[in-house]
Amino acid sequence: MKRDRSENSVENTDPKHTKIENDDPLMPFMQDFEDIQKDIEQLDIKCAHEQMNIQKQYDEKKKPLFEKRDEIIQKVPGFWANTLRKHPALSDIVPEDIDILNHLVKLDLKDNMDNNGSYKITFIFGEKAKEFMEPLTLVKHVTFDNNQEKVVECTRIKWKEGKNPIAAVTHNRSDLDNEIPKWSIFEWFTTDELQDKPDVGELIRREIWHNPLSYYLGLEEFDEFDDDFDEEFDDEDDEDDDDEDDDEDKDDDDEDKDDDLDGDEDGNNDDNDD
Repeated sequence: MKRDRSENSVENTDPKHTKIENDDPLMPFMQDFEDIQKDIEQLDIKCAHEQMNIQKQYDEKKKPLFEKRDEIIQKVPGFWANTLRKHPALSDIVPEDIDILNHLVKLDLKDNMDNNGSYKITFIFGEKAKEFMEPLTLVKHVTFDNNQEKVVECTRIKWKEGKNPIAAVTHNRSDLDNEIPKWSIFEWFTTDELQDKPDVGELIRREIWHNPLSYYLGLEEFDEFDDDFDEEFDDEDDEDDDDEDDDEDKDDDDEDKDDDLDGDEDGNNDDNDD
């Protein structure tokens, strides 16, 4: 789930990174090709910066709406816990996470903090979360530079004895009979790059933050079910169409056989007349 920001990078399209033989038909045009490509890349960079500026403008316009939304969320116990665990990519977090996330009273996102799309996510827990950990405010600040992700700030969690959900994760992973490996959302609050695990930051900033209600209500799961149902229904339609085609072909064959029989009978009658 880690986002690869280098997919459309200059490095991936620069002809200099590809060895070309002297007898290659492109060789006489190589310099012109490179110059044109550089001009295209400069326009892409300018376009990205202008898009980011527009995005920032609308982010500012959304702030009052996010604040009003948060006022409602504050009145719904366990809102963020239910929202996070109902995201399909986060459904395999350990149960111990839910016990802690039930005390998550505020989730905040500061997105597009620079032209590279850096962001900061803050989890704020209620006082009852002290039973599990301290501090009650967890922050992770991620920046991007030269297509590289860098964690510049990450709160170090101090777990109370026997309350560390990551320990439960380690136990689950050591269980060879456990077909579904569990993981902890709190593993994301580290400077380490997590392998084969969802990028919580990207899920929050790209999906959950913009419409948490759809995940809280489980509508995203129903959408996936509807898609599966539609595909299955389409497959059944295709099968029905194939059956109908087979029936039509069979009817055509039967008609051809009848015509042949009629022809034979007519021929026999002619012989008798003779």
